[in-house]
Amino acid sequence: MPPSPSDTPAWPNPLEAGTDVDQPASQKAQLAAGSRSGNLLGLLRKHGLSFVMLLSVWGLGYFRFSWSWLLLVTVVMVWRERSSHQKRWTMELARRATENEKQTILSAVNNLPSWVYFPDTERAEWLNKMVKQMWPYIEGYVETMLRDTVEPAVLKALPSYLKSFKFETIKLGTYPPRIGGVKVYTDQVGRDEIILDLELFYAGNCDIEISVKALKRIKAGIESLQLHGTLRVEMKPLVDKVPLVGGMSIYFLNKPAIDFNLTNVADVLDIPGLSGILHSILEDQLANFLVLPNRLPIKLIDDVDISSLKYPMPQGVLRIHVIEAKNLVAKDLALLSKGKSDPYCIVRVGSQKFKTKAISKTLTPVWDKYFEAIVYQSHGQTMDIDVWDKDEGPGKDDFLGTLSLNVQHVADAGHLDAWLPLQEIKQGDIHLELSWLTLTDSTKAIYERMSMIAKNKEEEEDSDEDESSMSAAILVVKLDSAKNLPVSRRSSSLPHPYVNMIVGRDSKTSQVQNETLAPVWEEVFNFLIQSPSLQNLKLEVMDKRKDRCIGLLMLPIKNILMAPNLALEQPFKLDGSGPHSMVTLKICLRGLERKKAVKVASPRAVLLSEVSVDVDEASSDSPELKPQRQYSPVFKESSVDEPVPLGPQGDVPSSQPDTMSLASSPEEAQPVSDTELRKRLVQHSKETQDAPFGKLQVTLRYSAPRNRLVVVVHKGLNIKRHGSDDPPDTYVKTYLLPDKSKSGKRKTKEVKDAHEPVYDETLEYLIGAEEVSARTLQVMVKDSSRFISLSDPVIGQVEIKLSELDISKATTDWYILKPADSD
Repeated sequence: MPPSPSDTPAWPNPLEAGTDVDQPASQKAQLAAGSRSGNLLGLLRKHGLSFVMLLSVWGLGYFRFSWSWLLLVTVVMVWRERSSHQKRWTMELARRATENEKQTILSAVNNLPSWVYFPDTERAEWLNKMVKQMWPYIEGYVETMLRDTVEPAVLKALPSYLKSFKFETIKLGTYPPRIGGVKVYTDQVGRDEIILDLELFYAGNCDIEISVKALKRIKAGIESLQLHGTLRVEMKPLVDKVPLVGGMSIYFLNKPAIDFNLTNVADVLDIPGLSGILHSILEDQLANFLVLPNRLPIKLIDDVDISSLKYPMPQGVLRIHVIEAKNLVAKDLALLSKGKSDPYCIVRVGSQKFKTKAISKTLTPVWDKYFEAIVYQSHGQTMDIDVWDKDEGPGKDDFLGTLSLNVQHVADAGHLDAWLPLQEIKQGDIHLELSWLTLTDSTKAIYERMSMIAKNKEEEEDSDEDESSMSAAILVVKLDSAKNLPVSRRSSSLPHPYVNMIVGRDSKTSQVQNETLAPVWEEVFNFLIQSPSLQNLKLEVMDKRKDRCIGLLMLPIKNILMAPNLALEQPFKLDGSGPHSMVTLKICLRGLERKKAVKVASPRAVLLSEVSVDVDEASSDSPELKPQRQYSPVFKESSVDEPVPLGPQGDVPSSQPDTMSLASSPEEAQPVSDTELRKRLVQHSKETQDAPFGKLQVTLRYSAPRNRLVVVVHKGLNIKRHGSDDPPDTYVKTYLLPDKSKSGKRKTKEVKDAHEPVYDETLEYLIGAEEVSARTLQVMVKDSSRFISLSDPVIGQVEIKLSELDISKATTDWYILKPADSD
């Protein structure tokens, strides 16, 4: 049967007229000539503008036009461009306002304070007005404090040839700091205290000038100081007489962001490399003065002990195990092989700083390093980890990522171990193990921990030395005073005494008291103790003027183990000193006890501050599930604090700012297993037939301190391909619309052969708070096996308008997937 005309393939027939074969040579020549002429016109158009510009410049010079004509034309063009841009911007705002007036106004303003976005932070205009009125008097107080407190501390830290350091000028300027918002805590606080956090902005025209005498006095200064951080103010104890508050304690929980300009001689140092080192030194000096554990105490009533305000008892110890990292960015380029890095970590908890060694030429370093940080305020305290690539020479090390974790979540869980993604870098993960150690006055607990440490030393002789040297107790020493110190035989001048305290390899130094035989220090020092029954506290009273020891005390710590309540308060005789020389100490020993770990569903999510601790296998009546703030003076065994009122299931009230619950009702707030949680969520969701492509559980939250939108993709339910019942191989991809570029794409790992895939991955977007509400999050579930076929890889998608959610706190919901085209 001959094929029909429709079945005949449409190939060109060389015998038919009109085909290229049948065209005469003259027509081919005409087509080639037309192509050449088109190319020539294209070249003329391409270079014509350059020719006209060069001709114009030549003409202006040839006819001797004045350069002022060029300036006039430039001014007119700039004015015209600016005017047209302003008109376009006004029109764009007007068009946006017709759709969403509120979001348009918010997005047009940058650097809005925290009270705009967070309902638990209040506006404080009345406080800003008071600060403005008091600013001249605050300047006088700061000047006195810098000269009387900071200057002696700096002199003590400087080498001998810089001992002429002094403040020449201290002017804070005319612009007072501004309080962006105030948060007052009502949960988990003692009944005799008030705790509030102030969001502090300062960008003033200050002028602080210092000088050092070398060949002649050299001056250097700081101006245009900028500071942004959260300042905590504790008012306690509350009393029944005016002013109703016994004292105040002011400090930064974490290092604030600081920037400044250098003047005079110091301006020479404001170059890349040296500038960063100088900024780091000044930030560390501020941390040593006003970042935990350092505080600024203000005594308001004479009956209040100032040391109880400045030196409260620690809440616990955070044990940090920095294990390893993977997928780090290569910063060292190589010609014949892939690039590598020499990574190391810097860990900060308040003003405490720890550093690992650098591992050479690797993107998967194994540090296996242990640190122990004393924590005075777990509530609101963060642990910050920076990863760097070590470079030889004077250049700055390369940045490999950072990570900020909430200490409170570790304290609530007891023990957490997880791989965590590094932030502010395109890739990289770090493996951390964190444990919370509580303080106890049980002698039995101290001996048990000492036995465990000794056992570890015997069993793991070749292990990291830090693992075998973990601490068993914390020693709190209050250096009160001394009396009858000796006078030098060669000189009748009085000594300038200060004290060195040494326990093992840890040493602390007190302030210098000038020209006195009976100094009063009233300072408190904390030491981590490995073996209380074997170690000693060595105390040296030094004369700064002569730089010699004028008194020595060697106190075995085991004496405190035998003391009532593990505490001593008495004068001690000084050796190598005067016949009646004494030093008065108050010493308290507390054991470190590892808190019973609470099993959590997702340690990674808890550490990243995305969800609160979800309890799987623990009773709500257990005391381990009732974290509460403990405020006890250093040498007092009783506290005026009362137990924190908890919810009906023993959980912390949801208004607690650092542990945000994902539940939206009291029923969902109960501690349940993952299986029970899944069953309940399925029962409360819509019927399966309403979601033919399945559903996806997602948590959304905006982190204001880090300026990040946090998207947690938990799991899917009934994820199916269209027309197939086989379990797909899926992953989730997100875009923050309208940005659909490659840089705006985030994706999870792939889960194979699952209708109910569990991802539990965190995706983050760096975005300002004023902009996030105007965006839409597009979430797609894709089938990776479909890429090798002609079918659509997109199983389903959902678009979430962020303006419709309260993302100031974690919001978890199930989203029904809808069909969509592949992008």
